[in-house]
Amino acid sequence: MADIILSEGPTMAFNTWFAYFLLMTAIAYTPGPMTMFSMSSSVRNGFVRTLPAIAGGSCAYVTQMVIVYLGLGVVVQSSSMVFNIIKWVGVAYLVVLAVRNWRQPPMDAPWAEARPTTPLLRLFCLGYATGMSNPKSVLVFTVLFPQFIDPAHYTGHFLILAASFFVIQGSSAVAYALFGARTFCWLRERCLTRLQNRVTAVILFCAGGLLAVSEK
Repeated sequence: MADIILSEGPTMAFNTWFAYFLLMTAIAYTPGPMTMFSMSSSVRNGFVRTLPAIAGGSCAYVTQMVIVYLGLGVVVQSSSMVFNIIKWVGVAYLVVLAVRNWRQPPMDAPWAEARPTTPLLRLFCLGYATGMSNPKSVLVFTVLFPQFIDPAHYTGHFLILAASFFVIQGSSAVAYALFGARTFCWLRERCLTRLQNRVTAVILFCAGGLLAVSEK
């Protein structure tokens, strides 16, 4: 049977990895805070300028996987207070972004002509903050990763699962951003930039709502 090999080190049975791949694909492509943020950013800024935000979100997931690897994910899993603090900070953050976009004047308004383009570093940081504000992903890594890991090859198998999730999650965010970019182009071509701001805000409100109703 085929194996997934990591740098001449431990292998993982292909059927184990494929089961993990299907499960994580279903999770990653289900609308959530990061996918919705990617779409809203693309509606607002276009696809190319959303890529730094997607990279920021991916780096947030890497940070969370390192936390889980070091064993700190158990703290979030076992403490409802810690989970809820992280969750509601994330909800507040997304709602603030939504309100700011809702109140943003249209780009074709006379007083909005001089509005600067969002710096790429800021977009990266916004993506990173969005990813880190979702504690549910820490729970996913804490609860699901061990189901596919042989304790004798913990580090090697963890790296295989982490790298796979990085690719799956990145492709999901890109897919949602591409959809948002099509909306972005459609609205710009019709000079509907005020509607564009409203669409962005609604998507962010939905992302906050999805995070608010999430449970352990």
